Amino acid sequence: MLLNDIKELATPVSGVSRTVIIGGGTVGLYAAYELAKRGQEVVVIESGGLALDNFAPESYASVGKPHEGIRLGRARNLGGASNLWGGQLVEFQPADFAGRDWILDSKWPVAYPEVASYHQRTYENLGIPREFLDDRQVFSHAGGLMPNFDEGLELFLTRWLKIPSFSAAYAHELRSSDKIKVLLNHTVVGFAGHQETITAIQVVDRAGNTQQIAGSCFILAAGTIEISRLLLHAAATPGWDCPWRNNQNVGAFFQDHLVGRVAALEVLDRRRFFDTFSTIVWSKQKFQPKIRLTNETLQGSRIMNIQAMMAFESSVSENLVYLKQFLKAALYSRKLSGMGDLARNLRACGRHLLPLMWKYVVDNRIFVPGDSKISLVVQSEQTPLRDSRISIDPTVKDAAGLPKVILDWKVGQAELGSIREFALHCDRALHASGLARLQIAGELLDLKPQFLTTLRDNYHHVGGARMGQTEADGVVDRNLRIFGTTNLYVAGAATFRTASNANTTFTALALVTRLVDHLAGDRPTKLG
Repeated sequence: MLLNDIKELATPVSGVSRTVIIGGGTVGLYAAYELAKRGQEVVVIESGGLALDNFAPESYASVGKPHEGIRLGRARNLGGASNLWGGQLVEFQPADFAGRDWILDSKWPVAYPEVASYHQRTYENLGIPREFLDDRQVFSHAGGLMPNFDEGLELFLTRWLKIPSFSAAYAHELRSSDKIKVLLNHTVVGFAGHQETITAIQVVDRAGNTQQIAGSCFILAAGTIEISRLLLHAAATPGWDCPWRNNQNVGAFFQDHLVGRVAALEVLDRRRFFDTFSTIVWSKQKFQPKIRLTNETLQGSRIMNIQAMMAFESSVSENLVYLKQFLKAALYSRKLSGMGDLARNLRACGRHLLPLMWKYVVDNRIFVPGDSKISLVVQSEQTPLRDSRISIDPTVKDAAGLPKVILDWKVGQAELGSIREFALHCDRALHASGLARLQIAGELLDLKPQFLTTLRDNYHHVGGARMGQTEADGVVDRNLRIFGTTNLYVAGAATFRTASNANTTFTALALVTRLVDHLAGDRPTKLG
């Protein structure tokens, strides 16, 4: 049920538990839906409305390494950043959780096998059935065999959601379920509680009115940056003995992925190359081939965890992107405009439309124009640094009274050498397989520090409320509960200790599946 007025939010019946989720984005809506399936009463508090909206520019600042994601990678509306992303799902590797002795405090409190045991159920919850989870089976369906590379490199497939917007995917349940109530246009600004127990949250509406919403359990799912902002603000609030007030890890160890082109490619065997690296489509499900170091190689090396994809750029790349976006808008019943632009882009792509459709229907592949220039694009994790952090400026307040959030993103020294070594691995492996040669950027080969300035963030915000064994090295425990509290949890990549090479959303959702089991304790039932 979607609400705009807090008066419509009835006080919970005595003896009935209510979980309050702060944030109606990707993680928050997934948690709400999964808890409701278990018969839990859930209230989701979303600071935005139904229309796509951004955070006010005066509410944040980036003062460290330039970070575009704080401006472009966040959304303030129902569905959050899921209305912006493409829906790509990638798993972390075992080495990410096991810890590496040359990355300080990189071992997670939860082991990989425990998280991996939730992968299949999370995929199925997202509408991706079991038969789509075997990479070799997918390649076989597309008429090819997965190659085996030398140099400790492996090919793997990422999976993409058919409906990336979670507000669209859960639209029916959000409007009809009597277990889920979503309060729009209300911003959470604080907490109320007694000793270790949170009893209510304080919310502000668009008119500036402040009220409280009671609950038995609370989940922070407002996104990495907003989670830190709220926790830091609450810790600085006078008159309340905040349980995490003295935890210096709140806001610390902020990370993102470093992304950019590292090499141009000279293709040696064009047919095999495109059979290997062009995107696969099977039963309307999309799979993108990428390369990374095997887990065994990663554990035995001393480089950051990095993945790579092939970027194809042609004279009509922008036109094809426009047509894809227009088609998505039509499929999801979004507002359509710019019919003149549609005609112009159709004309530009005219000679490619027939081979595009043939490639999609017959070969189960996404068409790549023959004149495409090909680059190797990497996505690298970074060393977790304590002074790469999120902080607040209490002298500047936004309309809801929350302090300005300050992001000071810092990158360490290991990334440059790691990316260089990974690129050399790729060059040797692709050459040995007869597929391609790399022309690696000279500044990277020469380990010039300025090369890092060519790499950007990838809107994958990590840290600020990371998992720890105790509050001396973390903000939440292995069950995502904030140290010093009995009933306040954090969901999302804010809890990660390291960022892996992978997009963060799938692992965040797998951990939410695990959290829901922890909170509800029973198996799901069908929502009415």
